[in-house]
Amino acid sequence: MVKKSIVFLAILLIGLNALAVNPKSYIKKGNIPIHITADKLTAFDKKGLYIFEGGVVATRGDVRLTSDKMEVYKDKKTGDIGKVVCIGHVVITKQDKKATGDKAIYTASDSKVVLIGHAKVVSGKNNITSDRIIYYLDRDYVVSQSDNKTKRVEVIIYPNQKKGSK
Repeated sequence: MVKKSIVFLAILLIGLNALAVNPKSYIKKGNIPIHITADKLTAFDKKGLYIFEGGVVATRGDVRLTSDKMEVYKDKKTGDIGKVVCIGHVVITKQDKKATGDKAIYTASDSKVVLIGHAKVVSGKNNITSDRIIYYLDRDYVVSQSDNKTKRVEVIIYPNQKKGSK
């Protein structure tokens, strides 16, 4: 029974790449521009900090991110984006995939996106829900965990059905 559970978990984790909205495609798309709109922008150029507030919408290619607030931190050495923190009603969509949470943190140094608080990733009818979902972009794997023992990670997977089968 334990072996079957481990095999199922391995298959599930491999399949989560299909479930996840790939934040790598959002952050690292070469020459595709990032378009951000918000009610307010406060720029601290010397600190390399840019704070977008109020109905933040960021798009890049076919990926759309919305949140109440977005903080963009530049890497002091490279001048590239080093860290992005989205706070409040975070929604990331790409085609039929959607990731939501109370907060999302992207860090370039370890190429990781963390969804925190009511974290959920949906692809079609399949979904995973937990307190925290961590997606390691370079290593292409997902860790989902609960912050307490009373609420557990929940995964719903609908097996593919072939045409003509019942």
